[in-house]
Amino acid sequence: MNNSTTTQRPPTPPFTLETALAKVRAAEDAWNTRNPELVAQAYTVDSAWRNRDEFFEGRDAIVDFLTRKWSTELHYRLMKELWAYSGNRISVRFEYEWQHAKSGQWYRTHGNEHWEFASDGRMRRRDMSANDIPIDAGHRRIGQESTDIKTGDKKMKKKTNKTFVAALAALLAVINIGGMASAALPDPGVTIEPGRTALLITDPQNDFLHPEGVAWGVVGKSVTDNNTVENIDSLFEAAKRNDMPVFVSPHYYYPTDHGWQFEGALEALMHAIGMFDRKGALTTDGFEGSGADFLDRYKKYINDGSTVVSNPHKVYGPETNDLVLQLRKRGIDKVILGGMSANLCTESHMRELIEQGFEVAVVSDATAAAIVEEGNGYEAALVNFRFIANTVWTTNEAVKRIDAAK
Repeated sequence: MNNSTTTQRPPTPPFTLETALAKVRAAEDAWNTRNPELVAQAYTVDSAWRNRDEFFEGRDAIVDFLTRKWSTELHYRLMKELWAYSGNRISVRFEYEWQHAKSGQWYRTHGNEHWEFASDGRMRRRDMSANDIPIDAGHRRIGQESTDIKTGDKKMKKKTNKTFVAALAALLAVINIGGMASAALPDPGVTIEPGRTALLITDPQNDFLHPEGVAWGVVGKSVTDNNTVENIDSLFEAAKRNDMPVFVSPHYYYPTDHGWQFEGALEALMHAIGMFDRKGALTTDGFEGSGADFLDRYKKYINDGSTVVSNPHKVYGPETNDLVLQLRKRGIDKVILGGMSANLCTESHMRELIEQGFEVAVVSDATAAAIVEEGNGYEAALVNFRFIANTVWTTNEAVKRIDAAK
């Protein structure tokens, strides 16, 4: 088979025990990046694959296959064990765990691979067979970090034992046995189900998201760093593309709201700078283009006649508006949440929806927050998102899941 590469990909054949183990270690680490272009560089330009029932050749086909694979197999984690080696061939057995993007079901995949290498150390043939076993999320046992390979058997046992210890520590922390404990939090996940799942965006308004908004001076860096405006747009577009219900929970203040006799710190600031101000509950006079208005780029989604815009919330959470009623009346019990501001309205909506029995997936980069002398509101919110929500996604993850749930 022709191999047009000119650079080496060490270790190169013929393999020893040490170099075969190093080759297996390198493959495991590369695949755990879930980066198709990076992984493909380990194969010859005409590498031939049999992956279960698929047969194909070449790096372009490899990249295409891996892109499809990792858009379906979410949270993929892999470990490989050297089984045999001779000359320019290596055989491995492997396990990997993943969550199906559409169903939300977790799986452990068991299998074996046979590899044949070119003289430059790149793989020119890969034959793979595997079986998928459904598992509960709490039964995952493959560690999140790469481990040192001494032998395959030791690696398998090491990861299994480390996961058992972590699970035990988490259990002790929950039931408060033995004092303080430290362990990774579980990720229960959210399975998107058409008809039961909605996108919710809090405060997609000019005062937060436009450079001329009154809060831009303190939120602008966070909005820019997170690409928040564009990410919220991507969520809107994905939801509309897939006929997913969309809800907006806005923040408005009317003249009578300025008669409050006491406020919290941020309430007092918002009232002082005229944030989200409208001229009255029954008029839109002066609303268009004001700080309380929606960002122009979102109006095609919000004003399409199907997006539900709830009554305004007055502090941070939806306890003071009709959002929960609107969700319940439409049979929604799962929410994908983004919007502004991370540690205020977004977090407060997350908390109340969780308390009301909804499943909530927070989209971490579709929000942002103020950065002030006392601290970074976005960084503060990330901790609570992880502690309280059912799961935390990036915008890319959320869009892939929305598209896969058709």
